[in-house]
Amino acid sequence: MMNIWIDINHIPQWNFFRPLILQLSARGHVVFVTVLNRGNLATIVQTEAASIPNVQINVIGNHRMTKWSAIIEANIIRDIQLFIWKKGKKIDIAFSNGIQLAMICSFHHIPNYSFDDDPQTKDRKGKERWNTECNFCVYEDETIKAPAHVLPCLKEWAYLNPRTFVPNVRVLEKYGVKPKEYMFLREVTVGTTNYTGQKSGAILGIKDMIPAGMKVLFSLEEKKRCNEYPKDWLLLQEPIEDIHSLIYYSAGLVSSGDSMAREAALLGVPSYYLGIRYSMPANAAASKVASLQNRKTMDFGDWIKSLPTDVNECEKRQKELRDHIDHEFIDINQYMLNLIEQK
Repeated sequence: MMNIWIDINHIPQWNFFRPLILQLSARGHVVFVTVLNRGNLATIVQTEAASIPNVQINVIGNHRMTKWSAIIEANIIRDIQLFIWKKGKKIDIAFSNGIQLAMICSFHHIPNYSFDDDPQTKDRKGKERWNTECNFCVYEDETIKAPAHVLPCLKEWAYLNPRTFVPNVRVLEKYGVKPKEYMFLREVTVGTTNYTGQKSGAILGIKDMIPAGMKVLFSLEEKKRCNEYPKDWLLLQEPIEDIHSLIYYSAGLVSSGDSMAREAALLGVPSYYLGIRYSMPANAAASKVASLQNRKTMDFGDWIKSLPTDVNECEKRQKELRDHIDHEFIDINQYMLNLIEQK
């Protein structure tokens, strides 16, 4: 049995590595998970990992959502804290999305692997230098050259592939909706670096184009603005139980943020992205292999009219698309397991 180290700095990274952690635990490996104290990340990881055998959670470092904290606490101070934490521990192999684990593992000559979906990340050069293998899960990108690698998949496929994700139709009962008879809408806050230049309220701009009588499940980050949207939309309250099943059974998803738009597309749901991150490789990949549209590829009015209304047809298209994606993408969880088993 092996000792495996996984470093988590953001919720999407936990979603990505969680299926691998479950498989490693089932095989009897010991998994050390170091988690940055950022927002509710540590609480989520500690709660979801509490019942997983052979997994040790260590909350290391702070990110107080300020620039100063990001630079000093989450990076410089955390570098030192992680070096101290590693001292005396036998680690056989390690995985992460960031540079800190790569730097420490390189110093200790430990095989380590990163999996990212943003080739423009500022720490790319460091990871290319210190990773045993620096990977980008962007399906295809001719601009990415060695020593970095392009893997034919998206990171979301780790937890949304048919072997890992099984939709639960019973979650719909809480909201009084039926499969393929409602829309899922998502409005994000644009006050972060990822949404620089994007205007707020993108969903407001298309609210009158949603078909009359169509039920809507509405995810809104800025709850204080709920009065600006139609009263008959059902406002979801976080934490949302089994959100991916709610997305899976929707007739279509519209989002001003790209993460959920990609997830919906990979779940085989017709998806429309109202944001401006057109050039991001992961979004381009989702558009190529799945049903993700945006303002440059298709007019929203045409898209909303193109959605199938027959439940059986929706389900048939969804299965065919999911099968197609599964054929195009590698099994990223098996890929990571192979790295461990081949060591």
